[in-house]
Amino acid sequence: MSATIHGASRFGLTDDSSASGLILGNVSYNKSAETAFVKNHVGNDVGVSMYNDSVEVTCDGVVAVKATGITLALADALTLANTATDSLDLLDDNIFTTSVANAGLIVSALSLTRSNTEFETGSLTALYRPLIANNASTTVS
Repeated sequence: MSATIHGASRFGLTDDSSASGLILGNVSYNKSAETAFVKNHVGNDVGVSMYNDSVEVTCDGVVAVKATGITLALADALTLANTATDSLDLLDDNIFTTSVANAGLIVSALSLTRSNTEFETGSLTALYRPLIANNASTTVS
């Protein structure tokens, strides 16, 4: 069902079930950096360094096709929809490190829930570190 929107605020999500196997209901971007402080002779903070900025993305929704379920595995690369106006790719917004080529999301957690009175749902967490390329992984066994 389509929606009529009055105003300039964003409403809804870009359809992105092909990337994760989920019809997304929610997407969250949690951005953070580590900090180190410089203390003076009485223990007061007089300087700070912020480094190792990163993004953690969490998504949840209904499984799009019951035969395939969530299409990702742990350590897989995740590429979110990137249309010009409603992009889900907000990884480089609000961080200060310039990304290397092929930096992207890496899946770190997956969850699948089944119920006798609900649709099958799933959630995932993916990590983004701007200095880590995710296009050439190696499996060690």
